[in-house]
Amino acid sequence: MQRFFSYEYMYLLPLLLSAILSLKTFRPGWPKQYRLFAVLIWTTLLAEALANLWIHKLHNMFGWNYSRNNLWIYNFYFLIRLVLLASIFYQILYEPRTKKIVYAVTIGLVVFGLADYFIIQSPFQYNTYSVISCHVTLIALCLCYFRQLLQAPGIIVLHKEPMIWMTLGTFLYQSASLPFLIMFGFLNLQHSPLALSLLFINDIFNFIICTCYLISFLCKPQHSQPL
Repeated sequence: MQRFFSYEYMYLLPLLLSAILSLKTFRPGWPKQYRLFAVLIWTTLLAEALANLWIHKLHNMFGWNYSRNNLWIYNFYFLIRLVLLASIFYQILYEPRTKKIVYAVTIGLVVFGLADYFIIQSPFQYNTYSVISCHVTLIALCLCYFRQLLQAPGIIVLHKEPMIWMTLGTFLYQSASLPFLIMFGFLNLQHSPLALSLLFINDIFNFIICTCYLISFLCKPQHSQPL
C-alpha cells in the first residue's frame, strides 16, 4: 500500500477529486460536453485503477498466473480517451468543416488503432503508432479551440471557463509527452538513464493534466458576453 504514496502516483489524488466533482455535471442544465468530460474522467480513473491493480494484484489472483504487463489496458484506454475527447471537441468547435474533419479523422484513427492493437503491434506492446497519431490529432484539436477563442466575437472570463482548463491540460500533456513517445524506444536501447528521466517528466505532466481537470470542475460554464 505504501507504494501508492510515491511521487509517480500523486496524479491519482487530483484525478479522484475531479471524478467526485464531475458528478455535478449530470444535473439538469449542464451542456453535453461537460457530461462527456465527466465520463472521460471516470473512464480514466477506472483505467488507472485497473492497470495498477493488475500489475500488483490481479494478474495472479483467483488461481491464474498471467503476465504483469498492463499495456493491454492502457493501449485500449487510449482509444476510448480519443473518442471521448474528440466528441467533446466536436461539441465545442463551431465551424461545420472542422466538425466534419473531426468526425472523419476520429473514425479513421479508431479503425487504425484497433488494427494496431490486435494485428500490427499487439495488445501487450506499447502501441506507439496509434498513440502518436492520437497525440498529434488532439494537439491539433486543442489549437483549433484556442484559435476559435481568439476569433470569438464575445467575451468570456478565460480562467473561469471549464473547457479552457480541460483544453489547456490536454494540450500541455500531449505536447510534452509526444517527444517522449517518439524517442523512448530509441533511448531505452541506447541511453536507459535518460529514458528513465523522461518517465519522471511524464509523471510530472500526468499530475499537471489531472490538476487542470480538477480546476475545470471547480468552475462553471461561462456565457459569452457581447463586446
